[in-house]
Amino acid sequence: MRVNVAMLPVEILQEFNSCYLKIQAIAQNENWLLLIADKKIDPPSNSLSRCSALLG
Repeated sequence: MRVNVAMLPVEILQEFNSCYLKIQAIAQNENWLLLIADKKIDPPSNSLSRCSALLG
């Protein structure tokens, strides 16, 4: 992953797609679902912050 470097639109889209796939895998993980059910995490904000962190 490139950080603090100008990225081409196609590179941004590739990073976003990669991030999205990772978030989907996490969202379907049993442990993640249990944390959501126990209200120990806020899924929308955590998902967005994970993606933002991956994109830099």
